[in-house]
Amino acid sequence: MNVDFQALKERTLQIEKAGDIEKIIACDTPYQRFVQAAAQFSGNIAVKYMGTNIRYCELLKLIDKLANGFDSIGIKKDDVVTVSLLGTPYAIAVFYALDKLGACQHMVNSASGLDELKRELSHFHSKYYVANDIFCTNDVISTLRANGVKKIVTVSLLDGMQKYPNKDRVIYTAIEKSKGIPKNIMKASSDILTCKELIEIGEEYSCDVVPATYEEDHMATVAYTSGSTGNSKACVATWRAIDSFVQVLAMTEIGRYHIGDILFTTFPLWIYYSLLNMLHEPLCLGITVALDPIYKPENLARRNKQYRFHHWPTIPPYISKMVSMNKKMDCSRWCVVSVGGVELTNETKLDGDAYIQKNGGNAKIVQGYGASEVLGSFSYCYYDNPTLGSLGKPCIGNMFKLVDVRTGREIQDGNEGLLYIYSPAMMSEYYGDEESTKASLITDENGAVWYNTEDIMRVNENGELFFVDRLRRMTVTIDSAGKPNKLIPSKTEKCIAQIPGVEECAVITVHDPERENIPIAFVKASPDCGDAFKQEIVEYCKDNIYEYQVPAEVIFVDAMPLTNSQKPDYKELEQQYQKRRQ
Repeated sequence: MNVDFQALKERTLQIEKAGDIEKIIACDTPYQRFVQAAAQFSGNIAVKYMGTNIRYCELLKLIDKLANGFDSIGIKKDDVVTVSLLGTPYAIAVFYALDKLGACQHMVNSASGLDELKRELSHFHSKYYVANDIFCTNDVISTLRANGVKKIVTVSLLDGMQKYPNKDRVIYTAIEKSKGIPKNIMKASSDILTCKELIEIGEEYSCDVVPATYEEDHMATVAYTSGSTGNSKACVATWRAIDSFVQVLAMTEIGRYHIGDILFTTFPLWIYYSLLNMLHEPLCLGITVALDPIYKPENLARRNKQYRFHHWPTIPPYISKMVSMNKKMDCSRWCVVSVGGVELTNETKLDGDAYIQKNGGNAKIVQGYGASEVLGSFSYCYYDNPTLGSLGKPCIGNMFKLVDVRTGREIQDGNEGLLYIYSPAMMSEYYGDEESTKASLITDENGAVWYNTEDIMRVNENGELFFVDRLRRMTVTIDSAGKPNKLIPSKTEKCIAQIPGVEECAVITVHDPERENIPIAFVKASPDCGDAFKQEIVEYCKDNIYEYQVPAEVIFVDAMPLTNSQKPDYKELEQQYQKRRQ
C-alpha cells in the first residue's frame, strides 16, 4: 500500500477526539489497494494452497479475467451478488473481481441451513450467486431460483490446487464427489457456470472493464453477526470503512508483520474477521496467506510443516486441541498467534504458551476483541507484557468509553460499565433494520458514531479491557433473602469450567415465577462422568459462588451447539431447554 503507516500512526496518536482520524485517512477500494500491492510485490508469493504458490502478478491476472467474466454475464456497479465461499485462491480472486466492478457482495453461510439462507436472500433481491459447489445442493439451487437468482457460479475446492495427485487433492476430490453438483445437472443447467468457465469467457472478452471509481459511502459488502443470542444482523461495510480497517490494523501491527511473512488462515470469507484480518489486510501488506478451507485441528502439524507459517490467527478451541494432541511440531518460526471469537481462559493460554515453548518457539498467544459492527478486530494484545486475561488495548485509531447502564452517561472515574467503541471502520447500518441500527449506533455531540457493544467491560490502570458479561444475557434474580441481584451467566460458566471433568459449559437464564430468572447449565462432561457428577457440579458452585448464581439445573450434552464463529449458541440452548419442558 502506498501509505506511510509510521507517519500516519504518529499523527493518529496525537488525536484525542473520536472522529478526527477520519479527517486524515485517505481511502480507496479493496481492488485498487490490491493493485497497488501487486505492483509493489509483483514477484512475491501472494497465496499458498495445497502445494501451489500463486504470485501477486498471477493473482491480479486471475482477478481481472474473473472481472471480465462477471461483466460478461451482466454484473455491474451496485448490483448485489450473494456470495458463499470458503478460503481458497479463487474465492479471494472472486472478492477482488466483484469489487473491481463495484458490485455489493452479500456474504452468506450456505452451510447454515435452508431456512437461514431463505431469510438472508429475502433481505436482497440478488440475481447472482457465487458459491463453492459443495454448497450448491439441489435444494439450495431450487431455493435460489425460487428467490429470483438468474445466474449461479460455482467455485471448486480444487481450483488453484496442484493438478498431480497428492494427499490433499485426493481428500478434496472425494469431498466434492460426495457433496458437489453432479456433472449431469451442470450440463443440463444453462444458469450454472463454473468459475473456470467464467475465466475462459473473461480471457476472450473484448470489452475493457474499467475499475469502479471510489465512493466513500458505497455499499461494498454485507456480512452477518453470529446471532448467538438472537437473530443474526446484516452489517453493511462501505469502501471507506473497509480501507480504514486495513489502515488501522496496519498502523497497529508495525513491527509485528514483515513483507514475505506467511499467515495461515482457515476461516471462510463470509466473516469480516477472516475476510479482512486474515486475507485482505495481509495481502495489502505483502504477507503471504496460506489456506486450508476445510481445516481440521489434527492437521495442524502437517500444515505447519507444509506452509512454514509465521502467523496464525485462530480461536481458543483450536489452541486447546493443539495442546491436548501434544504432537511434536516445530514452532520456532511462529511470531504471532492471536485468538478471538470466544473467551481464552487463562489455563488454555498458559498451556498453549508452554506447548509453543516446548516445541522451540518464543511466541505468546494473545487475545483480542472485535465485532462485525467494526469489521473485525477492535483491540488485542499487540504490545509487550499484556496482563493475563486481557482483551488488549484498542488498535491505533480506535477508542472506547464506559457508560452507565441505567443513565447512558459516560463513567468518568469508574472502571466497569457498558462498553461503547469508536472506529473509523464502523459499519454504516444493519441493513433493513432501522430500529436496531438506531439502538446500536450512537452519535455523540461532536458527530462521531459509537457502537453500543452491549458488553459489560472493566478496564485496568494500564487501559486494558477485560470482559465481564453480555448485557443482553445479564438479568435480575431474587436471592434466598428475597433481594434482587444481577445474574451474570458468565460467572457461573467460569466456576463450572474449573471443575475437573467439565470439557465445555454454557449457561442460559430462564424465567422462574418465584426468582424472576434462574441459571441453567449445559455441560459437556468427560465420558467417565455419570449422573452423580451433576450434583457434584452444583455442590462445587455452592462453595465458590453466590447461591443465586448456582445452576438450578445441570443438563449434560454430547456436543455443545456452536455458531459459525464457534461461540456457544445460546439461542439454540434456550430452544432445547423449552423442548425439554414441553
